[in-house]
Amino acid sequence: MVTSRKLHPKSLFLVLVLLTLILSSCEPGNDRREAIIPEEETIAVINNKKITLAVFQTKLHGFLQYYSDLIQTDEEQLGEIKNIVMNQLIDEELINQEASRKGIQVSEEELDSIMAESMSSYSEVNLESHFKAAGMSEEEWKSSLRQYLVREKLIREEVIKKIPITKREISSYYQENGNQFVAPQALKVRNITLSTEEEATAIHSQLLRGKDFKELIRHHSISPDKIVDGDLGFITKGELPEEMENVVFGKKFNKFKPRYTEVVRSQDGFHVLKLEQYRRAKKISLNEARPRIKQILIEQKWDQYYTRWMEKLREDATISIDQDMLQKEEGF
Repeated sequence: MVTSRKLHPKSLFLVLVLLTLILSSCEPGNDRREAIIPEEETIAVINNKKITLAVFQTKLHGFLQYYSDLIQTDEEQLGEIKNIVMNQLIDEELINQEASRKGIQVSEEELDSIMAESMSSYSEVNLESHFKAAGMSEEEWKSSLRQYLVREKLIREEVIKKIPITKREISSYYQENGNQFVAPQALKVRNITLSTEEEATAIHSQLLRGKDFKELIRHHSISPDKIVDGDLGFITKGELPEEMENVVFGKKFNKFKPRYTEVVRSQDGFHVLKLEQYRRAKKISLNEARPRIKQILIEQKWDQYYTRWMEKLREDATISIDQDMLQKEEGF
């Protein structure tokens, strides 16, 4: 995973729920987590921080459940899985300790902002159902989110920002992959959305008589894009619903003369679209492509630099694992 990618709010929520179920540490006092053996039994110690068998069991159980369709748990494969889960636990604890040592923190403002963004796609009822399905409370999720963001911030500072990307590398990538940097033909589109076909037909008639489109959008549109006077920007094929795209990119469109479409129906209502400007396909310049290429190169180098960083954390750490306990654990 390359942590610099920005996730869609709904994706962020689901990722964090998954992290809580499989990767995040178990907290004492949670009814959801059954300690099969006493809490004080220790399976590993990382720099004097104990990892209890109960924590390991819960993670192992979550892993086996999540990948149940792919796993046939013979003895050899279960041994490999236990090592994977143990290494995840060790890596996570080392990252948490390093973040604490470096004083990495997430402010309440940052946390509240990310929480609001990640929950924005859910109604209150849907949120409750997702928390219930995940077996977690909102406060538990908030705590996991804070830990996740602290780790992300540390990795961004200690790994991503330190991955060297030279101008020569960017230029070479651009020269060797020029077909990736072509902006397709696009149309600048403005939209008005109405509740009924009758309203949309009436608006269309007013437009043909010369009424100001922006004024009509401000007074009649039911779409959120009314706050920008219906401006959808430059649209390329594949970005609009099929029924709208067929009209916008239809054969009748004169590419150099702005015009209004007929009334178009979609799941959101009835639309009249203004095709304002045509942009030919063009090659993106090196300067324009530079940020994108840099991100691509970072992703290519990510595994190498992240692995090297984790190896250094492990080299500087004192790690002991009770191999007998690990070998005897069967999952549950």
